[in-house]
Amino acid sequence: MKAKGPGQSALLLLDIIGALQKRRISYAIVGAFAASFYGVVRASMDADAVISLQTGETDVTTLLGDLRRHPLKVVYRKGDWKDPIGAVINVEDNFGNRVDLLMSIRGMSEGLFARTVEAKFMEARIRLVGIEDFIAMKVFAASPKDLNDAMGVLKISYDRVNLMLLKELALKYGKPALRQLQSLLKDAGLSAV
Repeated sequence: MKAKGPGQSALLLLDIIGALQKRRISYAIVGAFAASFYGVVRASMDADAVISLQTGETDVTTLLGDLRRHPLKVVYRKGDWKDPIGAVINVEDNFGNRVDLLMSIRGMSEGLFARTVEAKFMEARIRLVGIEDFIAMKVFAASPKDLNDAMGVLKISYDRVNLMLLKELALKYGKPALRQLQSLLKDAGLSAV
């Protein structure tokens, strides 16, 4: 295990990425880690990734077994019909570092995994969510923290955003997400979608 103490959730994530790669499970890092990659740095005690596993597959059981072979607390929870997240695997080490692996997010485009961006972190090659997918997920989640992340990324990296793709992705999450995106763009003084 790479983490040697508390406050090292990103290092725990690297270990988990190794387990995902071993099983050829597609993933994309999201949350505060991805926000910082796009220029919005904020503190977070955990690390988040979306993974390409369906909630009923035997692959879930296999991945859980892989993770439980290490000294990790692993909890698998399925969402109910109202929950926009189909399932989540929470992984925590003995230091309190935590990684959340999200599955089956309602409205998420499966193409998200093809649009990931590769980056280097601590000598490892990692996959981060693409900028348009990141913003679309944030407007869908719509908490104040999520909207601040989306607004910050739009202001800092607007010239890198494909607005047509962003509009298409936001609409997959539903009309409220698209309206939220349009509102953010207007508030930021950017071109309306």
